Amino acid sequence: MDRPVSFTLDFEDLRTDPTVQEERVGIVTDRILDRLRELGIRGTFFCVGELASRHPDLIRRVVADGHELGVHGLHHIPNDLLGAERFRSDNREAKTILSELAGTEVTLYRAPQYSLIPSTPWVPEILSELGFIASSSVLPARSPLYGWPGAPSNPFRWSSGLIELPSPVMKLGPVVVPFLGGTYLRLLPAALRRRGVRSADAETVLWTYCHPWEFDPDEKFYVYEHGGWLVSRSGWWNRKGMLKRVEATMSPVAGKPLGEIVASLGDLPTFDPLTSELTPASGHL
Repeated sequence: MDRPVSFTLDFEDLRTDPTVQEERVGIVTDRILDRLRELGIRGTFFCVGELASRHPDLIRRVVADGHELGVHGLHHIPNDLLGAERFRSDNREAKTILSELAGTEVTLYRAPQYSLIPSTPWVPEILSELGFIASSSVLPARSPLYGWPGAPSNPFRWSSGLIELPSPVMKLGPVVVPFLGGTYLRLLPAALRRRGVRSADAETVLWTYCHPWEFDPDEKFYVYEHGGWLVSRSGWWNRKGMLKRVEATMSPVAGKPLGEIVASLGDLPTFDPLTSELTPASGHL
């Protein structure tokens, strides 16, 4: 039997010019929530703060339906483009917005575009300072956008104490890919996804990562602000099949929301973002 896979969604709006392109994120997210309710699946929604503030009723519905909230930045700008001080102020504000909408403190974080990378080693320390407990922001592989090749692929603690749940990855020949999310989830054959789930280490936390626009085949094409034409075009491939692929990945039993998984984790190895050294769990105080 396949292992349970948790559902996560990045609630974001990538429109380059909101005054020209129709906003569809609320409509599509409502549809996703309807289907998750039918299937009895609870997941984790990582929300862009300013977008959540424009859709407060939708975010309250996410919480009322039993899902967790996490922060996905304030404006969906990669961390290396922000710098440490703006990162701190933006995510403090986003955390406040989402905590007020949730009615409880939001302590989960995901970096826009996996932009927790070697050139942003200050991210974990600032997140801990702001009261975050866990992150799912590292892609332990090379990527056309952001990645951290050589980072641990199983859960670990940063030296600040923050827990990290890396994106699940698998090897396809010489290439390491995040097979449970985004373009890979939309395009990889089902047999490869199942192989990735079954071959994952026992310690790996398996989770999908999806975006509202990936379920929206009717959206008109445009080029993303922080991506070229090819990356943008890949965002439209197989949107019609996305919902069925997600449902199949969750079958027969979906995993728990990430916050509940974090709460059940025991001692973890510690990863130093400055040296990339991994200290075994027994060395964590």
